[in-house]
Amino acid sequence: MLTVPETISRNITTAITTMIDKLEAKRPAAEVIKRSPLQKGIFHMVRFIYKNGDIHLYTSEMDYGGPDLAYEGIRMDNAPADAAAVAELTPMLHQLLETAIAQYDTHPILHFYFKVTGTFITPAGEVEMAPFLHISEEKRQQVIAAVDKYVAQKIHNGQYPTKELDTFMLANHLLNPLLRGDIAVAEVTGIFDKIIALNRHNKEALHVHRHNITNTLTSWAEEEFLPRYYTVVKDEHRLPQYTLRPGHPAAPADQLELLLYTAAQIIRYSPNYSRPTGIRFAEMAKELGSKQAATMLESGSGKFAPLTTPAVAVKVNDTFAKVDVHIKEESDTAYGQALAYLAELLEQGFPRSYSIQLKSKIKQLLPVRQLGKNTTQRFFANALQYPSLYPLLEKYARVAMAEEFEWYEDAEAEFCCLPGSYAVFGLGLAGEEWFPLVRDYLKQVDEEHQSVQYYFALALAEKHGITPTTIPVLVDCLLISPYEKPAKQLADLQRPEHLQVLLEELKGLEKYQAQQVIAHIWGSHDKLKAQAKKKGAPEALAALAAL
Repeated sequence: MLTVPETISRNITTAITTMIDKLEAKRPAAEVIKRSPLQKGIFHMVRFIYKNGDIHLYTSEMDYGGPDLAYEGIRMDNAPADAAAVAELTPMLHQLLETAIAQYDTHPILHFYFKVTGTFITPAGEVEMAPFLHISEEKRQQVIAAVDKYVAQKIHNGQYPTKELDTFMLANHLLNPLLRGDIAVAEVTGIFDKIIALNRHNKEALHVHRHNITNTLTSWAEEEFLPRYYTVVKDEHRLPQYTLRPGHPAAPADQLELLLYTAAQIIRYSPNYSRPTGIRFAEMAKELGSKQAATMLESGSGKFAPLTTPAVAVKVNDTFAKVDVHIKEESDTAYGQALAYLAELLEQGFPRSYSIQLKSKIKQLLPVRQLGKNTTQRFFANALQYPSLYPLLEKYARVAMAEEFEWYEDAEAEFCCLPGSYAVFGLGLAGEEWFPLVRDYLKQVDEEHQSVQYYFALALAEKHGITPTTIPVLVDCLLISPYEKPAKQLADLQRPEHLQVLLEELKGLEKYQAQQVIAHIWGSHDKLKAQAKKKGAPEALAALAAL
């Protein structure tokens, strides 16, 4: 006859294997794991709640509305009454689980590791079982081989964008101490940085890659690293509360570096509501003895020295991607020194997506609609008051706009724009000699995520008029602008004396491109055709309609 601990242990084990079998029957695991060469299983945990024979099982830490399986075991009057009784049956339950879970080592339904946690509802209250962990050594080696092959081929020697799911899988493997033991921090962060570099040309995909990496880093910090040194109190209505444990062990320096790296990723790339988590991570790194943490919070990595002169003071924080500029005297000297410093800063590797916090007496804005009123724009608008600085503004702009898919951090939504935009717009409005710079800039613009160039085109037409010199620039702008009903600033493009120049600009374009520009000017291609059919219409109008 079985004892009570034996009966309960067998019930729980049977419930868990029953759930795994049901999951396996429900999902074609062998097909699912083909999504990524890095995926060797689907489920890595089960959590159960036991109450006198009733067993509820979950495959995640959250309930999400109900158990994945409700199993009815044998009810008994002398079920575990307290923590001591749960501790007594735990070794037997672990032994049964090891035998049962090992049978799935060759099945793709489970990862190379499988964790079981449980809560017993007893008359004395809820009692947590010591967690059970099973590792399939054969599958672990398969994962190691897959990771090494992927990193070598797709990352270290990679030249093309990677898959978002692969990044999710890879990040979880690299930060899982169960795979190889201690995390090789420098190698792991280098891999993450290379993934970002490979995927930087697609803004939506890049966001997903960053999200996958940052979420996995955050989970590592909250679940693996910080609990070794802090007592953690979790509350679903607020951030976890961390209390440093007296007499805690020394934290390894490389692990603190990884915590700081995590903090930097959260602060720079996560939504604003997540930034307190990143700042708290940096503060805890400082509490644990990191000398870099205080510097990071104050001035970033410390890689970039500040600029201090009688005319201007500039300090930067590459963690927050912010540049603080204090203009002490309103002069070309002050703005010139700041501009030269900014260009050098970007050439030295400062984040190209950044913002400027400006302290100055003058508060100029560019005469372009839909640019917003951020202080980054104000800095360049102020500098543009000094013609002597125009060559330096061009130099800065060419450095700033050299990389595609970067953005001023304080220009969001409809105000979003490529770094260098404000300098380019200001110079373009200042004189025709800067039109080559403007046209080079427009080649770099990501029209799917930026629309301010349209409003620059209107300002350009208003400032310089419609001329043979401005028409090529306006066409470049309209080619990469979202459709708007014809603006009065562009109306003169319909005048007979400008049609031939316009025709020459549109001739070499694809049909859809030419028609996009035409729509900006006439409203639609059909409206242009109607005008071209009128008696006495210029020949160039008919030629445009034929495009």
